[in-house]
Amino acid sequence: MNKSQEIESIIAQRQPLAKKLEEIKKGLSSLYAAIQQLEQERDRQLLHWAGDDATQSKLQKLNFASFQQNIMEHLASLGTLQKRFSRKTLNIGVIGRMGQGKSTLLQSLTGLNNEVIPALPGKPCTAARSTIRHQPGNLTTAEIQFHDRDSFLQEIIIPYYKKLGLTPIPSSFEAFAHSALPSLPTGADQTDINIYNRLKDDYHTHATQYQEYLGRGSLTLQDESQISKYVASQYNQGYQLINHECLAVKQVKIACSFPVEEIGAIALVDVPGLGDFKLGDESLVIEALGQEVDFILFIHKPSNGRAAFEQSDTQLYDLANKALNDLPSRSMFVLNADRNGENQESCRSLKRDLDSGTVQMPVLDCVIADCSSPEAANSKVLQVVLNNLRSNVTQLDRKYAEQKIADLQASLIELKQQLQLAEGILPHINTYEIEALYDDLFEDFWEKITNEIMNFLKEDLIKTRETPDENLKNQIETVLQDCRENPYMPTIEEVKKLCNKLGGAASAYNEYLIELRTNLSRKFLDMDKGLKKTIEGTKAKVADVLIEKCALGGLTKVRGAEFLAEVAGQIPPDYTELKKGFDILSGFNLSYRGLIQHRIRLELDPLTPDKTAGLKIEGVNAQDILDHLHELYQETIFQCKKALEGFLSEPSQASFAIVEEFADRVLRAKTAKKEWKRFLRPKRDQIWEDFEKLEKQIDASKEWSRLLNSVSGQINDLEGSLKTL
Repeated sequence: MNKSQEIESIIAQRQPLAKKLEEIKKGLSSLYAAIQQLEQERDRQLLHWAGDDATQSKLQKLNFASFQQNIMEHLASLGTLQKRFSRKTLNIGVIGRMGQGKSTLLQSLTGLNNEVIPALPGKPCTAARSTIRHQPGNLTTAEIQFHDRDSFLQEIIIPYYKKLGLTPIPSSFEAFAHSALPSLPTGADQTDINIYNRLKDDYHTHATQYQEYLGRGSLTLQDESQISKYVASQYNQGYQLINHECLAVKQVKIACSFPVEEIGAIALVDVPGLGDFKLGDESLVIEALGQEVDFILFIHKPSNGRAAFEQSDTQLYDLANKALNDLPSRSMFVLNADRNGENQESCRSLKRDLDSGTVQMPVLDCVIADCSSPEAANSKVLQVVLNNLRSNVTQLDRKYAEQKIADLQASLIELKQQLQLAEGILPHINTYEIEALYDDLFEDFWEKITNEIMNFLKEDLIKTRETPDENLKNQIETVLQDCRENPYMPTIEEVKKLCNKLGGAASAYNEYLIELRTNLSRKFLDMDKGLKKTIEGTKAKVADVLIEKCALGGLTKVRGAEFLAEVAGQIPPDYTELKKGFDILSGFNLSYRGLIQHRIRLELDPLTPDKTAGLKIEGVNAQDILDHLHELYQETIFQCKKALEGFLSEPSQASFAIVEEFADRVLRAKTAKKEWKRFLRPKRDQIWEDFEKLEKQIDASKEWSRLLNSVSGQINDLEGSLKTL
């Protein structure tokens, strides 16, 4: 197996790990959601158990928030691992402070020139993180990924504001670009002044030049001469930035053919050099090392005659150690030797310090190489890295994954212990006591409803069933008054015209009789209003008794007669007596047509031509016809009034009769009490406050148990996945 095949084998061995970690992440995400729901339910439980200080105290002591935070940390670390194992390349990170030869080494390893990876004296060149992937062939391509406005604001601009204490912090890129830059706080040191000038001179002053690139997504280039303006910062003779588009770049992915044959799926990750006044570089280092790097090359170039590491070197090492696991087994120092050998002794001195442990920055190896020499870079640096990757990266990956899984398993054990505490927190509600309470409350209800309905019958309806109904009486008077004041009576001219039209007084007289009868009968149809008002009033009184005195108001929000209809709709058909009683009462009505109309029609016979005495024809004129019509109309109204007075007590009698029938069905029937008890049992929490609270607590306990079981199930599933890693 050649080197390329070995690297492909390492990458292939990672894929099952990546797939398994993705499965574990999904399980963790589900567990997080379940715990979040449990935490929210805990807050609701505090309301259900108000007044129970002991239970509330136990609930408040439960700490699920820390487990949520713990899971988020596990998700982040496993996500980093999963991304690393999912890559199709083994990545080597190259980091170092500016001016150490990092870009020079990258040129030597990749064969790229200054057009793509500038390695020039003066200001720092690298502007954005670059990943350079080996790809057989002669074509060099670059994918430029730009910030969107939000990521640019959060990752680039706001760190300046926080570092320098500038206020107010902009809420959007537009607010930053189009508002004056806040002044530096009084007493700023020279370092802060230089950082402030970088923010002002590059990012703020030239916002209009680079903002068009923000949110553009990505750009693919195949012309090498066009790549460097996005990868590197370019300055004029006055040390002013001239390629502002590089400021909008988030990262660059370059593919080219490396000089070493059979290198395989290798990529180099170039992180901007540290040490200038551009903020965010540390976060770039951590992000790059944590997610994209398998091995690190620390680049350091000592000066001739000065063989000592500086504090910034150990700080950079510590930074890398935070981001990448097993750093001593995943890193190497490259001491960059001058081509002419002037700093060779300094390099050897630093190597002795590292090898002996005099300087505590443990690495796998330390080599001295001229980074400007492709031969030295490949033979002394890259080959050593590849040998180390082939020999131990798979073991390191699995070891690190197992460590993370062990940490997760320990967290799950703690979570299960917390769940055990949560299981016994809520008080046990005795179902037998609940049923006994219902029996007692129902007996009180039954006594009230039988007493109150019978009192209503005796005190209100029996005493008044022979009493003239005021609603009907008032409606009769209203109708009769309308008949008197608004008769349909023709004028004398209309009578004359009709006589002429019909050819005689008799025909005209008969025609007017029919019109008077029709108009009068229509007016009496309004009698329904009085009848309806009385019956609906009786229904409303029964509803009031049930609501106010029998405490059934919780069955529905509607009131009055509609209450009876609503309750009738709630009663199941198999509760025959109860349902029949409510259906009869709620559906009962008195109507003019059914009760009174047939009597009124008899009194209208005098206005019917073939049922009344005819008009004497001889010598009759229009005035005679009109006078006779007036007389007959008034007499008919009088007779109707007498007939109606005989019905004045009918609504009172009907009210008594229908409520008596209602009582027979819902109180006196053999199965009435049993049907009431069965009907009210599932609705008891709507009627009695004691049950309302109990039912809520019962439901709350069931929901609490359900959520605890859900979390436990998520943990069991997750533990099963962890065992098969």
